[in-house]
Amino acid sequence: MFSYTLSFREESDKLTAPEHEIVLQSPAQAGDFIILSDGSRHQVMLVTHRAHYSSLYLDKGVRMPQS
Repeated sequence: MFSYTLSFREESDKLTAPEHEIVLQSPAQAGDFIILSDGSRHQVMLVTHRAHYSSLYLDKGVRMPQS
């Protein structure tokens, strides 16, 4: 499992839910798409790695219709 913190391009786009961290089964790469629990779809713009954690920088996203 790979754990990441999430950052959004604009501060106003940050979610208030505990979506600031995400665990993925495979490593994330720029260009990947991620669907968060609120149904919004985001593209990974940049991945940065630090000693103890990695961050995903996401685009503004598109809300997917809930079915």
